[in-house]
Amino acid sequence: MRNEQQASTLPPTVLVVEDEPLVRMMTVTFIEDMGYRVIEAGSAEEALEHVRSEPAIDLLFTDIRMPGLDGFALAERARTLRPAIKVIYATGYAELERTAAPNALGPLLSKPYAPDRLDEEIRKSLEG
Repeated sequence: MRNEQQASTLPPTVLVVEDEPLVRMMTVTFIEDMGYRVIEAGSAEEALEHVRSEPAIDLLFTDIRMPGLDGFALAERARTLRPAIKVIYATGYAELERTAAPNALGPLLSKPYAPDRLDEEIRKSLEG
């Protein structure tokens, strides 16, 4: 586990969950270029393993529509394990932007998202 001195010197860690490999690769690159540490997962189940085993995850950035658990269910389970984890959702489905789940735990970005918008949402989430 990180101690307080390490926590103050390490960049925040973002867990990126995206089932489409090219979208995941692009998102990971964007977020790493912003100076964050990134862990990636191709499914909600893989992401939950990271949440259980990696003590340094500060933010969950998840696609909503994935095989198996969707991003909303993933965020709820992650919050059960880590109540303080911040969440940002991403979707390629415009109708979800208008009808986000009432229990959504964070902001929703529409794909494709611009790197500056992604950076802004990550900063706001981590500060809030």
